[in-house]
Amino acid sequence: RVDLARSPDSSMQSLMAPTLLLLAPAMAAAMTVAATGKATPLVPRVVPSPLPTVYVYDHCPFCVRVRLALGVKNVKHEVRFMANDDVETPTKLIGKKLAPIWVNGDEAPMPESLDIIAKIDSDPAFGTPGLIKPASGRTDLKAWQKEVQKPMRLTQRPRYVMSPLPEFMQADARRAFIKNHFVPIGDLDKPSWKELSEEEHDKFYAEAISMSDACIAVRACFSPPSAITNPRRDAELNAALL
Repeated sequence: RVDLARSPDSSMQSLMAPTLLLLAPAMAAAMTVAATGKATPLVPRVVPSPLPTVYVYDHCPFCVRVRLALGVKNVKHEVRFMANDDVETPTKLIGKKLAPIWVNGDEAPMPESLDIIAKIDSDPAFGTPGLIKPASGRTDLKAWQKEVQKPMRLTQRPRYVMSPLPEFMQADARRAFIKNHFVPIGDLDKPSWKELSEEEHDKFYAEAISMSDACIAVRACFSPPSAITNPRRDAELNAALL
């Protein structure tokens, strides 16, 4: 359940801006705030038997999308957080390491967030069908996502493994994530990242933290598509990321 009365601190607002911008309409559609300040579902509770299960990572935006949809539909379900280095569980379910994964009774496990959402929103077993609007196809959002890809990777990836998320509770899981997720510093890319040692990975992750601290300080890591250009802030951001 989304508690609209709680607000993250300023640093986390900068980090969460892209996700919150995209999720806000769905949150508003799914919840109403009563006089008590508590979020109240607009649709009746759905309690399937047996409960469906979603296998997820807490930091994964595609997993968040499915969990948000289940919240919008007010469907009771189980959540299984997989360790980031757990290859065996998803491979047994769908043949490869991927999340989210939807498991419902005797049905074949299903990957792909949009396919999962389409299924639960079209099946009367999970409440009234058609509650979730189809993708808007907005090209401005896609362009913005591409524009902020570098600062997102630079800012978020090192902080994921520093956070107490269930998929990163053990050192092996954190190391597996770092090994497979480069930070965009200089000419680094995925192939060149795989050639580096663990010590070099750690050095670049630490550098990414330092670089992104600067843009968080001026709250300019991510600008929404409709943001008004701020020359001074943009200059500070460019200087921080150089």
